[in-house]
Amino acid sequence: MPAPTIPFAPRFVPAPPTNEDLEWADLPIVDFSNASTAEGRAALTPQVCNAMRTSGFMYIVNHGLSQAQNDRIFDIADIPFSQVSEEEMKRYTADIKGTGSYRGFKPRRLWEIDNGVRDQIETYNTHRSVTEMQSHPKALQPFLPELRAFTEYNHHQIMFPILQILARGLELPEDTFLKMHGFDDDSETYGKYFLNITLGSLDDAPLSLYPCLLPSRAEPYGRQYSASDYRNRPGDQQT
Repeated sequence: MPAPTIPFAPRFVPAPPTNEDLEWADLPIVDFSNASTAEGRAALTPQVCNAMRTSGFMYIVNHGLSQAQNDRIFDIADIPFSQVSEEEMKRYTADIKGTGSYRGFKPRRLWEIDNGVRDQIETYNTHRSVTEMQSHPKALQPFLPELRAFTEYNHHQIMFPILQILARGLELPEDTFLKMHGFDDDSETYGKYFLNITLGSLDDAPLSLYPCLLPSRAEPYGRQYSASDYRNRPGDQQT
């Protein structure tokens, strides 16, 4: 029986590393090689809890996704921004201020940061179920099964161990937070695909893409890529 073919996606080319001497955040790097075992999670508990207490973020390595899988999700994540017309983007723009839902596109300059300066972050947001709560632009539809698989992997293989580790750090049963975050529970959990524009000449601005999974409550969230990628700033992937 022939192997199923996957739809073609143009290759996403990230922005080159910056030459500016900038003060970068030094994020804790957490190795998830043994996070699937109780013993491994116990060993990670001090490091993860300290990262949440002191940094609020962490960078996860050895999460189980291959470099080819990482590259593929970046290619797919670029499609809403590079393969969808402005007219279709408008049809799928989320009514964030009206309903509080992020399903669909969040355009640039929606939020005022300070003194008239507005944000330059553009996102496409998929509800955790991918297809049950929203429709998607035509160009993205062939890739929805892969987005669903990516979301499920993040939820069960990345977020669940984090929640178990945090429960350990609070001296609670490991499944305490798992019971609050079932994959099929009612929630506004999203897969978020960020497009950042570096200011200067916007016509020639370099772009950085950030796929991630954002849980429905104020738990840490994961952008699961390799430590070597993180060092290739600014097109880096953080957690």
